Amino acid sequence: MKKRIANFSLIFLAIVTTALLSSFFFLPTTAQRSVSTRYEYAVINGSYSPHPAENPSVVSSAVNVCYLQSTGCQNEEVRADVNIAKFLQDERLENNARARVLAQERAVQTAFSKAIAKVGGEGWEIMTAPAIEFDLIYTNPQGLQSVREAVKTERQHIWLKRLKQ
Repeated sequence: MKKRIANFSLIFLAIVTTALLSSFFFLPTTAQRSVSTRYEYAVINGSYSPHPAENPSVVSSAVNVCYLQSTGCQNEEVRADVNIAKFLQDERLENNARARVLAQERAVQTAFSKAIAKVGGEGWEIMTAPAIEFDLIYTNPQGLQSVREAVKTERQHIWLKRLKQ
């Protein structure tokens, strides 16, 4: 009787071992990346001032979004306009050359913000941390508006990717 139980145990153990080994060697693993996973890439490759200026009381900025394709770059412009008088009033700044530079920087920052929000809404993910910093305009303890200007860089590439649709 004990011999019979031992034989059944060995047979059962052999079947279980064979089943486990066959599933290990013959079934595809799900942890491996699918061969069909493909990405699309894009880059927001800097800002510029659109010319000619259409209205002297408005400063404009635009950023270029380049959707990389096998045929080349499909460009899209994302534009932002800042009304100088409204900017000065909202930020309680005096009308001088520095305030106009700040208004232009606000236009650049708004254009980048709009472009990032647009591509993010379309499923694009940022691959590299952008070298963009925004000006900080705040009210100091004396009740006056103060500006801490951001570090400016010449080219601010932002690389993006998303799953190919």
